[in-house]
Amino acid sequence: MNTSLGSTTILSESEVRRSHLIARIKWYLRGALITTIGIVIMVVVAFPNLWLLSTSFKTNDDSWAIPPQYIPLRPTLESYGYLFGGADTSGRSRELQHWYVYFVNSIIVATIPAVVATAISTLAGYGFARFKFPGATFLLTLLLVGQMFPGPSLFVPIYFMVNSLGLYDSLLALIIIYTAFHIPVGTWLSNGFIRSIPLELEDSARIDGCNLLQTLLYIALPLAKIGILTVALMGFMAFWGEFGFASIILEDRYKYTATLAMMRQITETTSTFTVIGAAATLMGLPLLLFLLFAQKSFVRGLAAGALKES
Repeated sequence: MNTSLGSTTILSESEVRRSHLIARIKWYLRGALITTIGIVIMVVVAFPNLWLLSTSFKTNDDSWAIPPQYIPLRPTLESYGYLFGGADTSGRSRELQHWYVYFVNSIIVATIPAVVATAISTLAGYGFARFKFPGATFLLTLLLVGQMFPGPSLFVPIYFMVNSLGLYDSLLALIIIYTAFHIPVGTWLSNGFIRSIPLELEDSARIDGCNLLQTLLYIALPLAKIGILTVALMGFMAFWGEFGFASIILEDRYKYTATLAMMRQITETTSTFTVIGAAATLMGLPLLLFLLFAQKSFVRGLAAGALKES
C-alpha cells in the first residue's frame, strides 16, 4: 500500500522487498547473459588455438584420423623435436627443418624495430607534446597519412625500392620497413601519454637546475615508462607474426621468419599438420606470456596514450 504525504510517497515493506527482488533478478539475468556471451566468444576464439595445441602432440597418422581426435590418444613430442633438428619418422620433408633459425630471425626482426621505433617515437612524441612550433598539428596528422593505405597496396613500390637499394633478401630490409611503419603510431601514442604528465613536475626540475636532457631522462621517461612499454609491445606483437612484407622480400630459406616458414611448410610439403601445430604453439608463447604478465600495464599505457591536454 502506498501512503502519500505531499509530494513524498511511502512504500509498504512488501513493496520495497518486491522492488529489491525484481532488481536482484534483473542483475542476475544481466550477469548470466553477459557470462553466456563471454563463454561463447571465448569458445569461438580459443577452439582453433586449442586444436593447434592438441594437434602438435599427435602423431602424423592421428592428425588425419576420422573422426578427429580432440585429445591425443598417443601424445608425442616428435613434432617439437622435428622443429629443432630431431629425427622424423613420418616421411616429412626436411627442406624446412631449420626452425631454430626461423625463430631467431623472427626475434631479430620483431625486437630491433620495436626498440628503435620506440626510442625515436618517444623523442618525437616528447617534442610534439612539450614544444610549440608552427605546423605541429599538421605534422602529427601527416604522420598518419601512411597508415591510411593498406599494407598490400604498398608491396610493389616497397619491393622496387628495396631492390634498388640492394637490400632484397635481407633481414635489414624488414627491420627498416617495420621501424618506419611503427614510428607514426608510436609518436601519436607517445605524444598522448607525455601530455598526460603534469608539466609542473618538469618545471620544478628545471628550477632545481636540470637541463632539458636531465628533465627528459629523470622526470619524463620514468613517469612515461608504462606508455613506452606499450609502444614497444605493440610493435613487437605486430612484427612477430607479420607475413606480407616478409614473403616478398625474403628468398633464402635460412632468412625466413617463423611465420613465412610456416606458410611454406603448408604450401611446399604435405602431411605436416602436427609440425604446423607445434610451430604455431611456439609462436604463440611470447604473446601468451605478454597477456599473463603485462596485460594491465598495456591497458594502462593505451589509456594514457589516449589522453590529451586541451
